[in-house]
Amino acid sequence: MALRFLTDPALGRTRSLCAAILCAAMAGCGFGLLMPLVALNLEAMTGSGAVVGLNAAAAALSTIVATPLIPPLLARTPPRLTIVACAAFTGVGIIAFPFLPDVVVWFVLRFVIGLAVTVIFVASETWINQLAKPESRASLLAVYATVLSGGFGSGGILLAVLGAQGFAPWIAGGAIFLLGAVPLLLLRGPELEAPDRAEAGPLALWNAARLAPVAILAGFVFGALETSVFALVPVYAERLGFTETVVGLLVAVGALGAITMQIPIGRFADRVGRLTTLRLIAAAAVVLALLIALSGARLWALYPMIFLYVGVASAFYTVGLALIGERVRPGQLASANAAFIFAYGMGSLAGPVSAGAAMDAFNPWGMLVALALFAAAYLVIAGRSRER
Repeated sequence: MALRFLTDPALGRTRSLCAAILCAAMAGCGFGLLMPLVALNLEAMTGSGAVVGLNAAAAALSTIVATPLIPPLLARTPPRLTIVACAAFTGVGIIAFPFLPDVVVWFVLRFVIGLAVTVIFVASETWINQLAKPESRASLLAVYATVLSGGFGSGGILLAVLGAQGFAPWIAGGAIFLLGAVPLLLLRGPELEAPDRAEAGPLALWNAARLAPVAILAGFVFGALETSVFALVPVYAERLGFTETVVGLLVAVGALGAITMQIPIGRFADRVGRLTTLRLIAAAAVVLALLIALSGARLWALYPMIFLYVGVASAFYTVGLALIGERVRPGQLASANAAFIFAYGMGSLAGPVSAGAAMDAFNPWGMLVALALFAAAYLVIAGRSRER
């Protein structure tokens, strides 16, 4: 049976879909472990939330730099082998962290690893979109998003089991990417079609942003909230006096919220309208961030609040993409998606820096006020937009 799956030409599309979705699982799990792992070690090395936030911003900066370069890269190289090379490079880079315990070096490593991981994310999402059948595209993307969130949750569980000290968690993170490249070599089928370079140029990104600004801004807010949560919630929890095991479980609970809530929120958006849903998501993100701050060190309150907050905030991504599809012509979707990813990177850059500085200024709840302000600003902008 396994041999037939690997060789039957009729199953080629299924094999390629499995390979692409495994990219999401691999990248999600590896990053779900790496973000809190780097945050906790930097906190131990420096004691500064601002430094932790700036390091997370280095990964966000790499997303901004990499996004316009990915289409020509995929056009000039075999896409599947490019993904494998990026996975292998990321695996080796993660293992290098504990051997080079220097803050500046960690900034460089975080940036170059971010370049490679951005290629994996963009390529796998583009691949899935190309392989999807029109009548089941949304369902397939929901599977993609769920697997990605599941990967993040698995990374948090690994942190809870392995802890943040020693070589074990770094080796585990590297092994995830190194071993995750193997199925990409084995599961042969339809290849990723290289995107049109013109659709990812600066002018094309700007035009897409003008056509669907509220949708693109949803990517910005999602990047700010998601990166801040995964990078700084471990530090927030540690400053409240929790153990590394609890820190890992909080990350896993947040990822579980993203896994379980995306599909229900997506169905809700299809019924009541995507713009209306984005407004409700923004309002909920403001309220839930403040409730987490008020929960203090009470775990019985923190667990459900983190679950709901990450689940709701993750919907900025899926509903934002749905709004892009509603407001942009099919021929401009590639540019709009690139603009969305670029906005996500900008948010990932701005969020941790602002939230980390706020955490240092108002220890530790200032981070949550900063995240609430991001969502509140989006709510004001979305409130002035109109349904179409």
